[in-house]
Amino acid sequence: MNRSRFFRMRWWNVPAAAVFALTIIGVPGLSRPPPAPATMGWTMPTSPVRTFSLWQDESAVRATSDAQWTKIARHNSVIVLNSWDYSLIPLLKRANPNVQVWMYKNLAGIRSDDCMTAGGRCGSCAHGVMDSKYLSSGMGYCWVRRHRPAWLLGAADTRKPFEFRGYPRIWETDYGNPAYQRRWIRNVLADVHAHGWDGVRVDNALTTANAYGVAAKYPTDGSVQAATYSALRSIGGALHRADVPAVFNVGYMTQFPGLWRRWLAPVDGLEEEFYLSHSRQPNAVGHAWGAYQAELGACTAQHKTCWFHAGSYSSAVSGRTRAYALASFLLATDERQLLAVGDTAQTLRAPSRLGRPIGLASRTGPLWQRRFAGGIAVVNPSTFTASLSLGGSYLDRRRASASAITLRPATGAVLAAHQARCR
Repeated sequence: MNRSRFFRMRWWNVPAAAVFALTIIGVPGLSRPPPAPATMGWTMPTSPVRTFSLWQDESAVRATSDAQWTKIARHNSVIVLNSWDYSLIPLLKRANPNVQVWMYKNLAGIRSDDCMTAGGRCGSCAHGVMDSKYLSSGMGYCWVRRHRPAWLLGAADTRKPFEFRGYPRIWETDYGNPAYQRRWIRNVLADVHAHGWDGVRVDNALTTANAYGVAAKYPTDGSVQAATYSALRSIGGALHRADVPAVFNVGYMTQFPGLWRRWLAPVDGLEEEFYLSHSRQPNAVGHAWGAYQAELGACTAQHKTCWFHAGSYSSAVSGRTRAYALASFLLATDERQLLAVGDTAQTLRAPSRLGRPIGLASRTGPLWQRRFAGGIAVVNPSTFTASLSLGGSYLDRRRASASAITLRPATGAVLAAHQARCR
C-alpha cells in the first residue's frame, strides 16, 4: 500500500551504487550457480524466475473463475489473499501442490469497515457491533476502541485518532508498542493455524513520518523507523520461531541508504513494491536503478526471500517495463527472490529454457549482462542508447537470431540461446 518515490538522474557511467549492487552478489557460495531453494513454492524447473501474485481487491477475487485460479496457481510460487478468502486454498493447492498461499495483514493500521454489519461498517462500535472473525489487520477496530483506545495513534496536529491519508476507514495504530505487537502476533498466528496459510505478507512497515499522516507519538522519520524496527524484530522473530514465513512490505527505502540491508537481519524477507517503476513505464535509471539493485543484492548476500513488484497495481505495465524489470531482476537473483509486475491480471515468465545462471553479472560500457545455461539477460540502465556483442547466437522475443543487441535507455532483454540445454 505504500507509495515509493522515484528519481530520474542524469547518468553517464554506472554509479558506485550500481556497481555495489551487482558485486555484492560475489560472496562465498554465490560465485557459482546457487543451489535451488527448497521452499517458497514452484514455477518452472528450468527458469530462475519465481513469481508472486497479490489479490487484495475483493471485487477482483469474486470475478475470478475456478479455471482462472487454476492458471494463476500454476504460474506462481506464492499467491496472497485476504484472510476471509481461505476457502480458495484447496482449489489452488489442487492446481499446484507446491504453490504457497499467504495471508495479507496490515501492521500499522486497522479497518473500521471490518465489522459484522451490513456493509461491514463499524461506526462508533455501539453495543452489539462486533468485529468480523476474519480481518485484514492483526486485530479488530472495535476491540481496540473498547479495550486499548490508546493504540489508535493521535495526529500530530489534532491529537485525535486519524485515518490513513488516501485510504479512508484505515486508522493508524501504535505499531511500536510491545503490547500491541504481542496481541498482533497472537491473533495472526491463530488465523494462520486455523486455515493452514503458508505465510504472511505484512503490509505497511513504515519508514517515513508522513506516509499517511504524521502521528504525535512518531513525528519524525527516525522515530517511525525505530518503532517499525522494533516491530520487525518482535513480529519477524515470533513468526519465524513459529515456522511461519513472513515478508514485510516497506516503502521509500531508497531514500535511506543502508536501511534495507539493516532491516533484513531480523526478518525472513522484505518487499519492494515499486521496483524500478511506480507507473506503467520505467522510472529508475542511473543512481536510482543502482539503489534498487542494491536492495536485491542485499537479499542475495543475506540469503533472504525478498519480493520485488514493478509498476502500478491499478493497471497493466508496458512491455518495456516488464522486460526492464525482468532482466534487471535476473542480473542479481539467487532464486530465493520473487518478482511480480503490474496488476493481478499480468503474468511474468522468463524463457522456459533459460536454465541456471553460469556466472555473476558483468558490465560492458553502460550495459549489464548475465549469462545462463540457456540464455542471457541484458540491461541498459543509462540515459542513452548502447549496443553489445553477445558473444554467441541467441533468439530474441520474435524468435529471430541475434549476435548483438542495441538497447534504448531504461530497457532490458532476455534472450534464449540457440539449442539451449538446461543444467
